[in-house]
Amino acid sequence: MSPKLSIGVLQARRDARLKELAGIGPVLEGSLARIGVRCGNPNCRCARGQKHTAHILKRQVRGKTQSLYVPVDRVEEARRWVDEYRRARKLLSEVSELNRTILRAHVGTKRAKVRSAAASRADC
Repeated sequence: MSPKLSIGVLQARRDARLKELAGIGPVLEGSLARIGVRCGNPNCRCARGQKHTAHILKRQVRGKTQSLYVPVDRVEEARRWVDEYRRARKLLSEVSELNRTILRAHVGTKRAKVRSAAASRADC
């Protein structure tokens, strides 16, 4: 964020991001992965190397990877939820950065006022 922007402009940008955030739908943390699995039937094609396709959702919890099977009829829905989660995280990061810039601008404004007041007292 450029500190040259006015506080009002920064606040307007932040409010726009917060409005976008309010429109976020269901979210799901993690990453979808397509994996090959064997069913265990010795006569199946997967026993000869042509594995079946399955989908799992992976995420890190306290340094360990958790996996969750995703049924084939729910894969697209889960993918949308994961995308929404990523979008929400990006928006939250942008809001946080805008707030950080707003705080920096307030500090700069306050320091400028103090300097100006000190200079005007020195002129007297």
